[in-house]
Formats: sequence, structure tokens, C-alpha cells
Amino acid sequence: MSAGAPIREVLDGGTTVLVDRMADVRSVALGIFVRAGSSGEPPARRGVSHFLEHLLFKRTRRRSTVEIAREIDRLGGDVDAFTTKEYTGFYCRTLDTRFAKALDLLGDVVLAPAFRAADVEVERGVILEEIGEANDNPEDLAHENFVQAFWKDHPLGAPILGTAETVRAIRQDDLEGYYASRYRPENLIVAVAGRVHPADAIAAVERLVRRRRPRGASPRRRAIRERAPRAHAQVLVRPRRGLEQAHVCLGVAASTQTSGRRWAAALLDVVLGGGMSSRLFQEVRERRGLVYTIASSLSAYRLGGYEAVSAACAPKNLPRVLEVTLRELAKLKRSGVRPQELARAKENLTGNLLLSLESTVSRMSAAARQEFYFGRVETPEEVLARIAAVTVDEIGEEAARILDGRSLGVSVVGNVGRLGVGARDLSSAL
Repeated sequence: MSAGAPIREVLDGGTTVLVDRMADVRSVALGIFVRAGSSGEPPARRGVSHFLEHLLFKRTRRRSTVEIAREIDRLGGDVDAFTTKEYTGFYCRTLDTRFAKALDLLGDVVLAPAFRAADVEVERGVILEEIGEANDNPEDLAHENFVQAFWKDHPLGAPILGTAETVRAIRQDDLEGYYASRYRPENLIVAVAGRVHPADAIAAVERLVRRRRPRGASPRRRAIRERAPRAHAQVLVRPRRGLEQAHVCLGVAASTQTSGRRWAAALLDVVLGGGMSSRLFQEVRERRGLVYTIASSLSAYRLGGYEAVSAACAPKNLPRVLEVTLRELAKLKRSGVRPQELARAKENLTGNLLLSLESTVSRMSAAARQEFYFGRVETPEEVLARIAAVTVDEIGEEAARILDGRSLGVSVVGNVGRLGVGARDLSSAL
């Protein structure tokens, strides 16, 4: 499926609207994205972005909690929201004939909330339960522990959910003040993909934003000097008796989201642990049978990024899993990738991209992310050309750069004691 760049228009108040017309589908995906994420929160109120995401679905000036829930069910499809370290998203996927209703509901939730003390306390309880559930998931906990230690003393390292202590400390006026300062027209990206007429969709969004435009000037926000996170190489072990497996997350500093090396980094990730033919899957699982699952992932933000390897194994296999994984990383750093590996990685990445063009939600969310990070949306042809242009040498340079050993950290959760290795041992292995 071919696709051009979405129609882009910036409204008078500063809201950016992106409309990607897909004439051969019967659905539409709508997203409202806000430039507000956990990395921009006050330290004593960590989790306020996520708290607000929950609270906005409780009540608006026109709708009660039950009315919101009933209208979501009437729309069919999906209605949901999420919070990231850098932005918050609210989205809906429904039939094209219900676009107007979906926009009215989502716009009401995001732009016309009614803050009630009782709702705040109910959602506080829900979020505390969510934090407890996350702490009971050893795979998620290993990753979260890694990020917090890796980027300690930096907002990107803070948990999106906040902590039980910070969530308990958030007051209603904190939520209202944060909303007033962040949920402004100039901080909104509205993205639409599906069977819609761009001019009609843009006009509808303009009417919505104009009706709900806050009165008065935007509240003054104290300027925050942004700094890139510094990686801390640490080895963390959180013993958990009763677990059958040890969950490990091993990572190094990597390229940022806006780096010119981002496609080399993405292809390197595919080669390392991005599929069944990846080096780690073949060496650690298929050849040696040490794990059931092992994979790598690239997490990239405006100010920093990291490449992580996640695996789960029997505790007795953990030393061997670390040894083999580190050996593969060292080999990748030393010898780079083979041409056939790069060719397979490009096929994997381009295949996923082309398949995503058939999804209204994927196209809507991809457009919003590109607008957020780059201020423009590339056409699929532009992206494919960038992927195709990456060379073996460029991936080798990226591997040598990130796998220098200085930023290597490890987090383990399971029925294990001390690993018997420290950060210097890990560094020397590379």
C-alpha cells in the first residue's frame, strides 16, 4: 500500500493537525497527543502525568464517569490512553461514520475535564494497585530497575507510574496546575488516519479546539535546563524467592531519537536480538538451550537512548547466559555485521513498516511521533530510502561506539544471590 505524508496544518492557537486519508478502509483512528510526560515532572510529584491520564476519563463538564463509559462502548473498536516519558496519548479507533462522535468524546475527555476530589482519591487507589502489580511482574521489574539505576539522578530514569510515595503526595491542585500548564493548544498534536476527508477533519478539530480553548494567557512555567542523561554502569540483583526463573536486563547507552545514526541503531538492534534469526536468539536459545526467551530492544528519546537485552532462564543458567551474551556483544563490536545479516535486517524492518501502512492506528501514531520528535512527517518512501542507505560500515561504527563497555549495566530479579561479577568485570568483557 502506497502512502504519502499526511496533510499538516497548524491552527491559530498552535495545535498541529495531521490527517492521513486512507480511502480503502472503513475505519478511522484518532489520537490527541500532549507534550507532557514523566521526564518533565517535578521530582516530588513523579507520576503526575500518568495520574492525570487516568483522571481525565473519570469526568468532564458534560459527561459523568458512566456516560463516558457508555459512549466508549457505543463507539465500538478501541478507546484508550497511555503515558510515556515524553508525551501522553489518547486515542480511538472506530468506524468512519462515527468520527464526529469519537472526536467529540475524546476532545471532551482531554480538553474539558471536571476535577472532583472523590475521583482523585479513587484513581489514586487504582494507580497504587497498578504500581503494586508492576512490582509483582519480575520481567517488568528487572527492566525498570535497570533504567532507574542506569539513568539515576535524571528525569528519564524515573518510573512513569511514579512511586507509591510520590503518588500518595499528589494533591488535586497539583493535578489542576499541571493540566493548566501542559494541556494547552500549542502543546497538542491531533492525528487522524483512515476514511476521512482532510478538509472536513481539520475543520472539525479547529472547531473543537476553539470551543474549548482556555481563557487567559498560558501559565508561566519555570524554564528547566535540559541535560543529557549520564549512563551509570551498575550491577543490581533483587532476590525473589519462589520464582522459577531469573529475569535479566542488560543494557548500554545508545543513540537518541533524533540522531542521524538512528536507522543504523535500529538495524543493529534487529541483528542483535530482533527476531528468531538474530544472533542472541540463535546462539543463546537455539544452539545452547539456555533460555526460552531472549530479545533486544532499542529505546530512544530526545536526550538519550539505550539498547537493552532481556532474557529469562533457570537461576543455575544465569552465569552462562550472561557469559554467552557478553561474548556475542564483544564479537559484534569487534567484527561488525555481515552483509547478509544487514540484508535480512533491512528486509525485517522494511517489512514491518510496509505492513504497518495497512493499520489506521499505526499510521496515526507514527505520524504523531514523527511530528513530536522532528516537526514533520516523512513519507514511507523517505523512510525506506534511509533504511536502504545504511551500510555495513555504519552499523559497525555504531556497534563499536555503543559497545565500548563503559556504560554496560545489568539488573536481575529472581531466586538468585550475588552474581559474583561487578561493573568492571562486565566492562572488561567487551
